[in-house]
Parts: sequence; C-alpha cells; structure tokens
Amino acid sequence: MASGACIVNDGRKVMLNRAYKSTPDYSAISKFAVGTGTTTPSVSDTALNSEITALGKMDFNSGYPVFDENTQQVITQGFLSSVQGNGYTITEVGEFNSDATPKMFSRAVFTGINKNNTTEIIFQFTHKLKATE
Repeated sequence: MASGACIVNDGRKVMLNRAYKSTPDYSAISKFAVGTGTTTPSVSDTALNSEITALGKMDFNSGYPVFDENTQQVITQGFLSSVQGNGYTITEVGEFNSDATPKMFSRAVFTGINKNNTTEIIFQFTHKLKATE
C-alpha cells in the first residue's frame, strides 16, 4: 500500500490566486474529505482516489485554521465522529475549498483505519513554508 502526502497543483493555484488577487477567484481551504483509495499521492491529483461521497466535504473543526506567522505554518483539523464513515477502511484524506466545484489542496494516504461506531478520528494537517537559499 502507498503512503505519503503532498500539496497538489490545484492547491498551489488556490494559494497563489488568493495571495495575489485583490478579489480572489477561489474560496479559502475550509473542508476535508476522506476515502478508501491507496494510490500514492501526486501533485497532479484533483480528487481523492476513492472518496466516501456519502460523507461529502466536511467543515474543519471550530477554531481552525490556526496561523502562526512566527513559525510560518498553518494547522487545520477535521473530525470524523463515531457515526460517520462506519464500515469503511479509511486510507486517504484531502483538504478542499468550498467552491461550487471544490478544488483539492492536499492529499494524504496512510495505513487503513477500520471505522466503526467506537472509533473517532481527528485529522490534523500542518503546512509550513520552508525557506530556500
């Protein structure tokens, strides 16, 4: 099974658009979705490999995103409750904006979590700018 994470090309487009246009074309990244896909994340991904569409795009937890200008990072967090996604093995998660056709910002694949009514999952995403010389 694949593993890993990346910010995808559409995510980069959203960042640049929102940073440089006085009236951005895209909404902010504010949602997440989960799935059962296992392919290695790629910058060319535009959707989860196998999204659990019955759950839809879910809002980040209240209080997120958290911005830290000193460390140049942002943290987002999503929550899958004990009644959501039961019966699936969750293996992927992605961040999205809330446009009519949502743009994916990032995608991660991990060892499967068998979801049932006794399992709750918190997904925390940390994105940090890295200076290059």
